[in-house]
Amino acid sequence: MGHVAIVLVWAGITAGVVAASAALYGRYRPLPAILTGPEVCKLDDANGCQVLFRTRDAAVLGVPNAALGISCYALIAAGLQAGWPIRLLFAADSAALAMSGYLAYVLIRDRLECRICWTGHVANALLWTGLLLAL
Repeated sequence: MGHVAIVLVWAGITAGVVAASAALYGRYRPLPAILTGPEVCKLDDANGCQVLFRTRDAAVLGVPNAALGISCYALIAAGLQAGWPIRLLFAADSAALAMSGYLAYVLIRDRLECRICWTGHVANALLWTGLLLAL
């Protein structure tokens, strides 16, 4: 795997784990307003975009999307360390990127802003791009 691909993959995994962990935490407990407040996310609710982590779209497949994200990042990191075929990891991340694309569409469609959500979507794109370069 080339240097650029390695940097993109590990940057995507790191940023993705951070964003997904924040979103999962925000599903059950209050997050700092600097991350989710109404001035950031432009929602009338006092908790800002934190309410997004508790909606139906935050658990598209029945479990929190953030938990799926953490699992996916962990699986890809373990697969990289174990030497699994890049094509397999790329296929798994392609599914994750498709879901991320749908969730990004929902944010745009509903005119919502969420720093944590967009960090996760960008992380998925970085990871996918890194894996694509590694093929």
